[in-house]
Amino acid sequence: MKRADLWLASYGLLGLTQNGLLPVLMPLVGPGGSSAGITYAVFSLFGLAAPLLGTWADRSGRHRDLLIWGSLGAGLVLLLFDTAGVTLRIVIAAGAGLGTMAATTSGNVLAIQGAAETEWDDRVARLQRFISAGQVVGLIAAGIVARARPDDGFVFAGGALLAAAGLGIAAPPRLRRDPREKPEAGPMVGGDAAASRAHHGHRAGWVEIGAYLRVINRPLRRFLIVWLVGYAAMNGFATIFPVAMIRGFGMDPILPSGAYAAGVGLSLLVYPPIGVATHRWGGGRMLIAGLAARLALLGAILALERYHLRWTGASILVGFGLIQFVWPMLGVSANVLSVRLAPLARGESAGLFYAATSLAASLGSALAGVIFGAAGFAALAAATGLAVGTALALAILWLARGSEHPM
Repeated sequence: MKRADLWLASYGLLGLTQNGLLPVLMPLVGPGGSSAGITYAVFSLFGLAAPLLGTWADRSGRHRDLLIWGSLGAGLVLLLFDTAGVTLRIVIAAGAGLGTMAATTSGNVLAIQGAAETEWDDRVARLQRFISAGQVVGLIAAGIVARARPDDGFVFAGGALLAAAGLGIAAPPRLRRDPREKPEAGPMVGGDAAASRAHHGHRAGWVEIGAYLRVINRPLRRFLIVWLVGYAAMNGFATIFPVAMIRGFGMDPILPSGAYAAGVGLSLLVYPPIGVATHRWGGGRMLIAGLAARLALLGAILALERYHLRWTGASILVGFGLIQFVWPMLGVSANVLSVRLAPLARGESAGLFYAATSLAASLGSALAGVIFGAAGFAALAAATGLAVGTALALAILWLARGSEHPM
């Protein structure tokens, strides 16, 4: 790696923490599934405030400062997590969510600074590879740390973010640019956890919220309903799954984290063919196929849990890994639909979509924690399947044909 590109390692460390360590460790630190789900929900929810900081960076050109100070702030508050009580941990989660997303918002802009527009896709793809590689390492590390004392993982996460802040000094310096000059959104990589943190490059302040709302035509509104229902359920299931395996099945924490990492890692190989297939079939049909695949896998997991076969635990892990493996079908198609359903306002529609994704992640994590804490893993899997099935039915009704041609 060239010295000038050392700042990319900052995003590897951000991927390690916000997409790898924290989605596994935060649901493990509470006394029950409900409180743990709420902690991670707050972490996701406060990421919605980061677009305001992104707008400031666009107007001032201080994207490097946002990377450095966002990572530094999130790292410092996470170092306090180990000694904090339940209420203070929720406050810390809010600060960490804001800081990490503030840092992430600058990613695409830093990647393309000083480059010709023909190089944007390659540079953004390189950035995504660093984030995804960090996530896989973080998921494995989370399983290892959780075997002994999950709280120690937050010290590790805080240290990683402080290192990210230091590496961020090597990022491109201040450069004032036109806020409308943005790379078009790429597919969301990294599975459910990463998707809720993926809207770097699409920023808006409160002034732009009205513009977001004005671009909602009927096809876009229908797609957002499908996505909110389906993604909230899927993200909530993914958030609570490690807790369920550790507390419900007595598994070593490395096993659910390893299954998560394996699914995410292998999914990176299928983005190119999924992209080709989406171009051929259309985003609506690919979204339907992805929801159907996940519904089938959820049904298999529920059946395995119900009948308690000899290899139930291992089979459920394989099923969960496959759920993450088929994520590209959803990530690619959702991104395509979000920009094609409002062709005259692609930036606004993409921004609205990513904001909706963060909101769905927050709601899904909280609800999944409540369901698991009150009724157990089988109820959580059943509720997730019901929501995904509802989203699938609506997608078939609304998005199967002609969904990418706005009315």
